[in-house]
Amino acid sequence: MPAAILFGSMAVMIGFGIPIAIVLGVSSALTLIFSGAPLGVIPSMMQATVQKFSLLTIPLFVLAGAIMDKGGISKRLINLADSIIGPVHGGLGYVAVVAALFFAAISGSGTATVAAMGSILIPAMAAQGYDAGFSSALSAISGSLGTVIPPSITFIIYGMITGESIGDLFLSGIVPGLIFGFMLCIMVFIKSKKNGWKGDTQRASLKEIGRLFLDTIWGLLSPVIVLGGIYSGLFTPTEAAAVAVVYSLIVGIFIYKELRLTELKETLFSTAKTTGMILLIIMNAGIFSWVLTQQGIAASLTEMALALTDNRYIMLFIINIVFLCAGCVMDNTSALYILVPIIMPIAKALDINMIQLGVILVLNLSIGQVTPPVGPNLYVAADIGKVKFEEICRRMVPLLLMSLLALLCITYIPALSLCLIPS
Repeated sequence: MPAAILFGSMAVMIGFGIPIAIVLGVSSALTLIFSGAPLGVIPSMMQATVQKFSLLTIPLFVLAGAIMDKGGISKRLINLADSIIGPVHGGLGYVAVVAALFFAAISGSGTATVAAMGSILIPAMAAQGYDAGFSSALSAISGSLGTVIPPSITFIIYGMITGESIGDLFLSGIVPGLIFGFMLCIMVFIKSKKNGWKGDTQRASLKEIGRLFLDTIWGLLSPVIVLGGIYSGLFTPTEAAAVAVVYSLIVGIFIYKELRLTELKETLFSTAKTTGMILLIIMNAGIFSWVLTQQGIAASLTEMALALTDNRYIMLFIINIVFLCAGCVMDNTSALYILVPIIMPIAKALDINMIQLGVILVLNLSIGQVTPPVGPNLYVAADIGKVKFEEICRRMVPLLLMSLLALLCITYIPALSLCLIPS
């Protein structure tokens, strides 16, 4: 009965378009009411959920990425990538993927990567004769790399839920992120050959490439400092996020000299808005997770799943399907807080590595960022490229197929996720 009330009320409210943060809290409260449990536990659970030092990493990494974007790093990354690979056939398509990989290592956010890279690259690709729909779709799905390449906010949230090392999760995302990007480059090659999308007519000299590299190096050093500091034990992920903010301020104000006071105010406001939305979801999701455990719903669902199959490979396939569907209708934070408490005991029972599982789930959710009806990256890229939503969805299909191929490789070859983690 508690499960019927919890999931039934959720389905009704989602059907009426109520925000997922409210849905999680209200459905949990209704379940407690009908089960006779005291509602006084709700405020204390909400407080306990967000009263964690590691949560500081979220606003700090969001702020660092926004400052680096406003400080001029995004255009420098694009100029450097374009000077190296722009002249090859379909060069700007490869630039879109490679530049997104680099910026993802700074921003930690998929949507931020789309906005920063797409605003420059989509018009540039259109000027060189690229199809506007494909250019927008490529920028949208390249931006999804921001949720896989460390530092990733989605990995941080998964680590908080499961208790896994955030540093190990960051390491585990590097190779899968590169594979994801490589698969996108294969589709760029196929499309550019078919449509005759040539590269830049002028090749940059080694001297020019060297100059652009030196101009960009301050931005490239950001992930090196942050991730190197974490893995060397110099500072924790939370401290690394604070270092990233200070470093990005120094680069934006004193080195590149492009960060203005008005832009800094904008980044602070947007960071506060983003953080508030995430924390509201986390608070209500904390209640939801507690209700799942307290009412025995998670244990019951685990038994049902294991009765269905005890084959880990089949279960991994089912988990992929569940998270791909979840990514279509909800944001990453909500999906993790709703589904991970259910999936985690199943995975442990089948001896699935929790770090590898994190990579699988995050990659699923990164694909969810470009699948309708939610697909936030789609809306951002479509707006930048001035293309209809239906058009960008059609152009997304072959790119999604390559992403799913990458997902299958990462799901069934654990070494791809675990090879960089010290044993």
